[in-house]
Amino acid sequence: MGVLQRFERRLEGVVGGAFARLFKGKVHPAEIGRALQREADEQKVVVGEGRVLVPNRYTVTLGEIDYAHLGEWEQQLTSTLAQLLHEQIDQEGWSTFGYVSVAFECDKNLHTGVFDVRSRVDPDAPGQRPRLPEAPARPVAQNGSAAAVQAPAPPALPPGPPLKAATLQHSLVVDGPNTRYCLGEGSNVIGRSQDAIVRLPDTGVSRRHVDITVQGDTAVAHDLGSTNGSIVNGQRIAAQQLRDGDVIRIGHSVLVYRLDGG
Repeated sequence: MGVLQRFERRLEGVVGGAFARLFKGKVHPAEIGRALQREADEQKVVVGEGRVLVPNRYTVTLGEIDYAHLGEWEQQLTSTLAQLLHEQIDQEGWSTFGYVSVAFECDKNLHTGVFDVRSRVDPDAPGQRPRLPEAPARPVAQNGSAAAVQAPAPPALPPGPPLKAATLQHSLVVDGPNTRYCLGEGSNVIGRSQDAIVRLPDTGVSRRHVDITVQGDTAVAHDLGSTNGSIVNGQRIAAQQLRDGDVIRIGHSVLVYRLDGG
């Protein structure tokens, strides 16, 4: 089970499984989790040979209604979100100063369903994250200089069968009923129209709301001039390349993009 899947399971333990009812039209915790992961990835810096540093302090700014709504679970959610980041950091082999923390704050100027994420490096944070393993030292000769070590050449291997190309599957999972729709190569229109690939009986969704264009291992979401707009990971988009686990919200519907295989 991947990092995001474990995170979603823990979310169910915090707020229960009825995400579609609880977060209808509001910021979804999975959106915040995906945005935090992207923030860590985008803010990473190389600080030495083979060592990558990422922020350890993350602040999520929410509108007044979303802040009040998530406040009921704030302690559990911020702890779960911090754990998600720790797992991502460990999996990628990144480093931080001290432990990671996530905090919520309110901005009355933000619309419901929209949020902002910012991060920083706090060198005085408590706790010590494990350092990346250093390269093993070379053996030293008796005169103190590094000894030259000649590794034996590996034996030649017989040629194996040609590798079969991995099959990638793009799909969307509709939160609530957990219905999965497989996306084909090219255009995949989502909306209320009868000819939409993913048809959503949602009055907040336009007839042709958003198009997920698939080309090989890439999927890009394009808003089709919808009335209420399209939101990916809490940010309004015109066009956005998708990554596995991205949360798309249109109208009152929440969809999770999945890329399996590869």
